[in-house]
Amino acid sequence: MPLISDTEEISRKLLPIIYVLDTSGSMEGSRIAAVNAAMNETMEVLKDVSQKNPTAQLKIAVLQFSSGPQWVTDELVFMEDFYWNDLKAGGLTDFGSALNELNNKLSRKQFLISEVGFKAPVIIFMSDGEPTDDYESALNKIKSNNKWFKTATKIAIAVGDDANIQVLQKIAGNNEAVIKVDDLESLKKLIRVVSVTASTIGSKSRTEDNQTESIMSQVEKDMGNDIQTTSNSDISQTDNNQDSSDSWSGQDVDDSDEPWGDTSWD
Repeated sequence: MPLISDTEEISRKLLPIIYVLDTSGSMEGSRIAAVNAAMNETMEVLKDVSQKNPTAQLKIAVLQFSSGPQWVTDELVFMEDFYWNDLKAGGLTDFGSALNELNNKLSRKQFLISEVGFKAPVIIFMSDGEPTDDYESALNKIKSNNKWFKTATKIAIAVGDDANIQVLQKIAGNNEAVIKVDDLESLKKLIRVVSVTASTIGSKSRTEDNQTESIMSQVEKDMGNDIQTTSNSDISQTDNNQDSSDSWSGQDVDDSDEPWGDTSWD
């Protein structure tokens, strides 16, 4: 397949892929090693995906959180310029602080500065435990005030039996957008599959399909019995309804620049 030419490059919008990764003490050892190995491999695959994508150019950011949040990237970085540096685990699980930091950066005044326009962000969460701070206040704030977060495609990965499925469902804003994985080899594969699938589907117009549903369907197909999802009732759910504050409600959404025809967004 031919690569994107220089003349075509300027017409491609930017697709932010943001990872929010739990690096608390419970991730120490083999779990964080599996994440590092998976992210190393995934970044190389995403470089190829971005280069060959005719409609969107990928930019990446990584936010790790334990006893407080820390951006691995100071800004959104073009895939071809990004190289993975291994993360270390230790500390608490301050999910609320991570959501506050995400809220600060999901803005035209911070990460989302561009003249060519953005696709709706893809945000991939991963955690293996319980929040150790007030995540609910932070979640209510970002859901109420940040349109970028509300329109983002959000997928959550629950690692092991101690991950709080209900919390991840609330953060993803969709009860069917949580994937549970138990063994480390499956975790490594899942990170790659979710990343590639979400970046590919996320580059399409919102009017084409329900992106979260399409991503989950493809991930289930690729991963088979290696995962459990709320969409097939393998793991517990809070209820059967998507969070209405995070829903598209069947509306057609324009895919124009800055963003989707609405210039009032921060």
